[in-house]
Amino acid sequence: MSVLIVYYSLTGTARTVATALARELGAELEEIRCNRFAPGLRGFLRACHESWVGKLPTIAPLQHVPSRFDLVVLGGPIWAWHASTPVRAFMRQEGPYIRSLALFLTHGGSAGERAIHELTQRWGREPVATLLVREAQVKSGAYGAALASFAAKLRERDAA
Repeated sequence: MSVLIVYYSLTGTARTVATALARELGAELEEIRCNRFAPGLRGFLRACHESWVGKLPTIAPLQHVPSRFDLVVLGGPIWAWHASTPVRAFMRQEGPYIRSLALFLTHGGSAGERAIHELTQRWGREPVATLLVREAQVKSGAYGAALASFAAKLRERDAA
């Protein structure tokens, strides 16, 4: 099974999870690039506002073609109770062409299920697996068991 992990990360939290998952699955890795947001208070406020109002940014062209993969794992942070706008922009752009999808989102404390539901509705089908990881778990390294369980679900899907 060919797997592409596509992620957006402003602070590095989602990047950490995506990189670990790519190692676990032997998957290709693609970072969503978007120059609209920057670390810091001003960038945070812009990200939250645009997430809240649903303003989707332009993202840079991808290095990989997601539709060529058996499974795409899409991940990124939650901003203002929604998946980050670059993740939603990717879903708008590539979602119709993705054969099979899994989702992971990183967050500071809430709205994980809501954000997963929103992405699922955008795609129009149920993802094969989902994972929510708190930022504190990533910083402490305590997300390993959850990541391993998520990867096992993806491997089981391949074996079926």
